[in-house]
Amino acid sequence: MEEKDRKLYPFKFVDKEVRTSWGEVVYKLADLGFVDSMVSEGWFGGNTLSEMMGTYMERVVGDDSFEYYGLQFPLMVKVIKTSSWQPFQVNAGDKEAEERYDSYGKKAFWYILESAGDAGMVLGLNRDIPAGEFYSRCLDGSVKEVLNVIHPQAGDSFVIEPGTVFAAGPGLTILEIGECSELTFNLHNWGVDLPDSEELLLEEAFDLINFAKTPPAALTPRSTSAGGNRDILADCEEFTVTRMDLKDPLRVYSEQAGDFAVYHCLSGEAVIQPGPESFDFSPVTLRAGQTVLVPSEVNDFLLLPSKAGTTLFEALAPRRLSADSYTGSAGEPETPDPHVRNWN
Repeated sequence: MEEKDRKLYPFKFVDKEVRTSWGEVVYKLADLGFVDSMVSEGWFGGNTLSEMMGTYMERVVGDDSFEYYGLQFPLMVKVIKTSSWQPFQVNAGDKEAEERYDSYGKKAFWYILESAGDAGMVLGLNRDIPAGEFYSRCLDGSVKEVLNVIHPQAGDSFVIEPGTVFAAGPGLTILEIGECSELTFNLHNWGVDLPDSEELLLEEAFDLINFAKTPPAALTPRSTSAGGNRDILADCEEFTVTRMDLKDPLRVYSEQAGDFAVYHCLSGEAVIQPGPESFDFSPVTLRAGQTVLVPSEVNDFLLLPSKAGTTLFEALAPRRLSADSYTGSAGEPETPDPHVRNWN
């Protein structure tokens, strides 16, 4: 059988660890060039995510995602572990990233896995501030006085918008799910020398910063203690993230090949196996801390808890419409999107 004729199956990947001056980043799923996740099991073991995208295209991500993103896989999953303060940073939005860097921007969802003691995190500004004052404070070190410092607990979650300044302090372990981009700019280093790979880019990123006071809603943790088996923790144009307490078998299906799904196991253990109307593939075991990509081609599968207390995060990339070249507007689809997954 020719390789291109082989059916795709749920992919697990090899973790990629990257050390930094402030801690460690473990990439679970990423198509970044300098990090290109490698399939760990099965026929496609040893192939990278970019190679899978280049060969199988919409069979991996679905027609809608491929139409919008092309060969770039749209989501990234990583774990951040801090031993000291990150330089505080800002992310670019999609528009600025495309215009200046021919890249996608970065909106990110942060879930606090561990928080030691009184660990802190910067998220935005505690008041409106003139741009000139902010710049001066970054240079003289007094910028700390205008930053929102919060103390998240394990189970809290936040969406970090482009333009919002942020940083994680020591003692945090964070699961990040977001756009597949590392277009992040360091603005201030707390007086600590940084390696060349973490240089400060305050001037380059200055007009990306939102200098308005961060609204209280952005600072309010989204706890996962709400009732029910499915809690939507992030719902934005770029991605959705849902927490799933998997107590019973769950069928995920669509009438035709739809969009991909990414699952990260927070606790317990789950098995992914073919659904009643699926082609056959070997069951995939997803253990705590592991991430799996279920390609578009797998449009009928079962999620089975194999241990008590199994909790998964499900990440999806909603349908995005490219802007019309004449009007500049994305408009509305003429027909309902047929690529919809259902849960049963």
